[in-house]
Amino acid sequence: MEIGFNPSVGFSAVKPQETSSASSVPISEHLHENGDSVDLKSRVHNEEKKRPVRNFIANVAKFFATTTEMVKGTIKGSAYGILSGAAVLGGSWLFGALPRGFRKGGSLKDVCTHPLKNIGTKSKVVAALVTLAVGSYHIVAAKLKANQKTANVDHQLKTGHRAV
Repeated sequence: MEIGFNPSVGFSAVKPQETSSASSVPISEHLHENGDSVDLKSRVHNEEKKRPVRNFIANVAKFFATTTEMVKGTIKGSAYGILSGAAVLGGSWLFGALPRGFRKGGSLKDVCTHPLKNIGTKSKVVAALVTLAVGSYHIVAAKLKANQKTANVDHQLKTGHRAV
């Protein structure tokens, strides 16, 4: 096997002839001639400046849509999270602490007097984790739904049509 070296391959990124011609033309003309995305962004930004009232109304609509969805998600997540945690604690007490209390020879009154004392630490930690997981799920789902609604408002603002 033989590895050869080709001296015609250059390692400089810019040739000397191109530097003189490129430096004579301003960068903004290059961008304008090429139709680069920077020029398109400035054009879109100028169009948005022409409609400040519509943009203000769209921003208000996006604020209310986001706030509404996040409040709904927080309330729903809190309620379902607390119910899930209570269900885990209740199941742990019913299937763990209650039989254990009767095996120790205690009466029903002794087992039911302080139910949280009879539930183990592992069950309490699992109940807290379930509560957080269910609550987090509903909050994340609400954030995604709010993003979808704000994207819909932006789309309607850009295209100009209304939802049916």
